[in-house]
Amino acid sequence: MADDMSDCPDTAGTPEPSAPRQGERGSRPMDKLPTLQRNALCKIFDRPEFQPEEVAALGYRRLQQAEGIGLKGLNEITAWLNAFGYALAPPEPEGGPRQAVHKKAKKNIELAVRLLRTHGYLVQPGNDPSSTGKA
Repeated sequence: MADDMSDCPDTAGTPEPSAPRQGERGSRPMDKLPTLQRNALCKIFDRPEFQPEEVAALGYRRLQQAEGIGLKGLNEITAWLNAFGYALAPPEPEGGPRQAVHKKAKKNIELAVRLLRTHGYLVQPGNDPSSTGKA
């Protein structure tokens, strides 16, 4: 049986006298992260230890693309960083979130109009976007 349950590699080969053992978890900031997220960050940094400021410097997109970190993991890491005073917010889509929705909706409407015209329907442009078409 091993004393240390961490999957992070130990670069020195033997634990340092000040390194926490099982049961002493929580003495280092990184130890407050769940094991899966801690191991994924160890892999990103290619070393067994890291600080919250280093993780915050990576940014949301880099963490989002990292192997082993999904949406739940991002939420865990974000909460962990918030506890240390760092903010990690997802970036806004280009043009803002509403423009991305409008582009998709506009494309869907154009496809629907084309389909209706193909089947012989007459489609007239409306003046009021909130109108339902009922008289």
